[in-house]
Amino acid sequence: MHEQHAVVTIVVSRPGVMQQALRTSLSVCPAITVLASIGDGLTALKQIETLHPGLVVIDANLLPEESEALITTIKTSHAPARCLVFVQSQRHEAMMRAAGADAVILRDSSAGELQAVLARLTAPGP
Repeated sequence: MHEQHAVVTIVVSRPGVMQQALRTSLSVCPAITVLASIGDGLTALKQIETLHPGLVVIDANLLPEESEALITTIKTSHAPARCLVFVQSQRHEAMMRAAGADAVILRDSSAGELQAVLARLTAPGP
């Protein structure tokens, strides 16, 4: 059995209770290490260039247009990170998938659903 290194992760979420709750939800997944929490898309892009995360988790508390622009920019970079996007409603799910999100999950999904998505996104592979 070989040891899997934790995937460097950045959380993009407006500061406050939602960001803290998201970080807490992510902390139970040993496959990821949250290096930074960033409150807006522009700052996130600068940090992504510096930290080169394997996973970017985008919270539902950003404007859908901001999330969409962030995903599009990440996916067109030379070393695109995987993107997990939380959405408030299924209405935004198709928008995020069209922008290039690797996974979209409803904000009120269960811990089990989140764990399953994180396991898929952090699994080693091509």
